[in-house]
Amino acid sequence: MINKLNIEAFYDYFDNVANLLYENYKLGYIEGMNESFNLLLDNQVEGEYSPEDLEQLIDLKKQIIDKNFNSEEVRKAVQLGLLKGYKHTFSSNSLITPDTIGIFISYLVKKIYKTDINNVLDPVIGTGNLAYTLANHLDNDVKVYGIDNDIIKCNIARNLGDLIDNDSEIFFQDTLSYYDSGFDLIVADMPFNTDEDNYLPYQIINHHIDNLVEGGYMISVIDNDFFEQNKSDIFKSEIQQKGNIFGLVKFNESLFKSTPKSLLIIRRKGKDVVPLKDFFLVELPSFTDLDNFNKTINNIDKWFSEREEQL
Repeated sequence: MINKLNIEAFYDYFDNVANLLYENYKLGYIEGMNESFNLLLDNQVEGEYSPEDLEQLIDLKKQIIDKNFNSEEVRKAVQLGLLKGYKHTFSSNSLITPDTIGIFISYLVKKIYKTDINNVLDPVIGTGNLAYTLANHLDNDVKVYGIDNDIIKCNIARNLGDLIDNDSEIFFQDTLSYYDSGFDLIVADMPFNTDEDNYLPYQIINHHIDNLVEGGYMISVIDNDFFEQNKSDIFKSEIQQKGNIFGLVKFNESLFKSTPKSLLIIRRKGKDVVPLKDFFLVELPSFTDLDNFNKTINNIDKWFSEREEQL
C-alpha cells in the first residue's frame, strides 16, 4: 500500500538537497536530484562542496535513512521532482510518460503473455518512468534494460532503478547503435520527430524488433499521425517481414491534449507464432470516466478470453 506521507518525505529530501545545491552552486534541479540519490545510495557526491554544505546534505539524508519506502512511493516522488525540474528548465511535461500509460501496459502484458516475462527493454528510456511503472505493476521481478542519449536522464534512470531495487542496466548511447537479443518485451514512448524524411519512430521499431525473442511483443506509444508519415509504406513492408501488427489502442484526447497518441502493439514472428485473424482495436475513454472505462476493460477481458488458445 502506498503511503502519501512517505512520498512527501522522500520528495522533501531530494527537493531540499536540489534547492541547496542550486542556491549555493547554481546546479540544475535535476542534477541536484541526482546528487541526492548518489549520497543516499553510495554515501558520496560527484561535485565539490564546502564542508558546511556537505554536513547539511548528510543531515538531510539522516532524516530519511531509517524510513522504509516501497518502490512505488520512491518512483512517484521522483516523478514529482522531475516535473518540477522540467518546469525549471521550461521543458515539456510530455518528457515523462503518464503513470496511467505504464499501468495500462502492465495490464495488457498480463493479457498477451501466457507466462511471466523476465526482462524488458526500453530503447528510449529517458528517466525510466514508463519502464519502472510497468515493472512495479507486474507480478514478478522484471529486469529493466534502457537506452538513452542524454546522460542526465541516464543517471536518473540508473539511480531510480537502484533506489527501487530493480535489477536494471542503463546504456548511454544512440539507440540505433545498440544491438542485443533475447528480450521478452520492448516498450517505448516514441520521441518527438524532427526529420520528415527519416522518421525516428520507424527507425527505432525497425531496429529493435530484431532484439525480441520469437513471439515477443513491442508496445509503443505513438502519435496518431504515425502511419501518415513519409515512407510509411516502406515501414509497413519492412515490419511485415519481421512481425505482425497485433493491435492498436487509441488513448482519449484528454490525456494528450496537444498531441493525441495511441498504443501500437507489434508481435515478432516465429516458427510457432500464428497471427490472429482479427485485429485488436480499442478506443479508450478517459481514465476518469470510470463507468465507460470499466466497460471497455470488460470488453478487452472478453476479447482476450475468447482468443486465449491462439496467443
